[in-house]
Amino acid sequence: MKDKKEFVDELKNRFEQLRDERRKRESDWKEVQRYVAPSVYSWDNPHDKTPKRPPRFTSRPTNFLKTLRSGITGYSISPNIAWQKLGLENNGTGEGYGVKDWLEVVEKTLYAEFNRSNLYPQVSKFVEFAATCGHAVMLIDEQLADKKVRFTNLNLQELYLDINEYDEVDTVFRRYVMTLKNAASLFGKEKLSNSRQEDLKDKKKWRNEILILHAVYRRLDFDGESRSAGNMPYASVYLEEEQDHLIHESGYNEFPFAVFVWDSVNGTAYGESPAIQALDDIKLLNIIDEAKMKITQLSAEPPYNVPDSMKGPPSVVPNGYNYYIKPNEIVTPINTGQNYPITLDIQREIENRVKDWFYVDFFLALMNERPAKMTATYVMELQGEKAAVLSDLVVNLNSALTKIIQRTFNLLLKQGKIPPPPDSLADTGAQLKIDFIGPLAQAQKKFHESVGISQGIQLIAAVGNISQTALDIVDFDETLKNGLEGMGFPQIAIREDRDVQEMRKERARQEERAQRQAMAVEQQKNMAAGNGMPNVSMPQEGAPMDALNRQITGGLTNEQ
Repeated sequence: MKDKKEFVDELKNRFEQLRDERRKRESDWKEVQRYVAPSVYSWDNPHDKTPKRPPRFTSRPTNFLKTLRSGITGYSISPNIAWQKLGLENNGTGEGYGVKDWLEVVEKTLYAEFNRSNLYPQVSKFVEFAATCGHAVMLIDEQLADKKVRFTNLNLQELYLDINEYDEVDTVFRRYVMTLKNAASLFGKEKLSNSRQEDLKDKKKWRNEILILHAVYRRLDFDGESRSAGNMPYASVYLEEEQDHLIHESGYNEFPFAVFVWDSVNGTAYGESPAIQALDDIKLLNIIDEAKMKITQLSAEPPYNVPDSMKGPPSVVPNGYNYYIKPNEIVTPINTGQNYPITLDIQREIENRVKDWFYVDFFLALMNERPAKMTATYVMELQGEKAAVLSDLVVNLNSALTKIIQRTFNLLLKQGKIPPPPDSLADTGAQLKIDFIGPLAQAQKKFHESVGISQGIQLIAAVGNISQTALDIVDFDETLKNGLEGMGFPQIAIREDRDVQEMRKERARQEERAQRQAMAVEQQKNMAAGNGMPNVSMPQEGAPMDALNRQITGGLTNEQ
């Protein structure tokens, strides 16, 4: 067993390795903040938390970033849309009685928790950070006081990441500051170092900041049967960095972070982003805007040629007076030969390239490309074609959102807010499956799946005109269910298979009863016409006369 000092030294050594690795990418992130991000923060001093306004000559890339962020959140994860749907991975397990109703209840419970928590405000920054620097990290934990799930999008300046053998982020070191008062409230004053406990006795020092290092990483050796925090699969360790003091060690049963890597780079925890990839064009756009401002200023306030005899500050302001002796000695502006059209053409070309990096046209497609008459088919094809370009983004975004849902599900299950699954799922090994049904995901899914189903229906109709028996190979029930589920149709509105079978049996019984009654009526008419008997009314089902008719019908049938 390692002693505390050895344990702390190992953690700090690992942190230094992660810091050295991160420094290789920091120059890109600082430049991206300088030209694109709404605000600039210090990457070197954790005590400096004040946002600064960067000196730049255009805010258009920042506006493009905002459009991208709003488009992704509005089209993928928003309180105003249904954006996730639950199912089961194992084939057939979702057909058990009560399973669809249980999944619907779980969905509603998740939506309710998301709405009462701080997920949606936090996820906006989550997307913005990934679009800016290529990665974003969200901590998902419990707010024990009121049993709420808490979502915290962590500042990129505080984070140091590492990956496992599968290039998956499984380690997060967070270096940040807390006030002495908040640290004592979170950990308990007895957990702090001796010098900090002494400082707590002086209220004037309660606002002093201490540097905290929080490390969450996968334990390589742990006792899976032990319930102690020190034996959980993922360690959670808090250090006072400046004092080399171990504050608290606990753990998690699962990785508590959702990590969104915009465009992953093999062998590293950090990714690429549209802002990084567009950085060269964004810099050019700033240079052009700077030059345009100088041209504008030269046009409005040009330099002047002033006769030598008029030395001194000439009055070149409205209603200004200049005194001269010779009439030909006048102040004249210098023609600098600036050319606006060339500058504007170059600017438009570069600006369009930057817009392409941020997918601005996709999210504004219906606004910018609205024809006089837009059919539903045209809209679906337009959205589907443009969404195909975003396939990598959708995959990586859905991976991060899946982690958010899975972690929330597990926390709610532990809190008893999710009901137990139905008995039909017992011992089936069923795994929860998450489908994303927001407009961005559906733009791809509808284009491919719905087009496939509609084209298949057309083929089925054509073949059915030639051979009805060929239609036996198509399971129309499954076709309809897949089509409805792909479009986000509520699971609770789709009847259970058992209920459908009972409805069909009852419908068959009613049709058989109606057919039998019609046959009885026809036989009575024939008997009345052949024997001169009066046409009597049909007896009610179950009456003695009805039984006699059945016997007669059976006898006639047998004779034939």
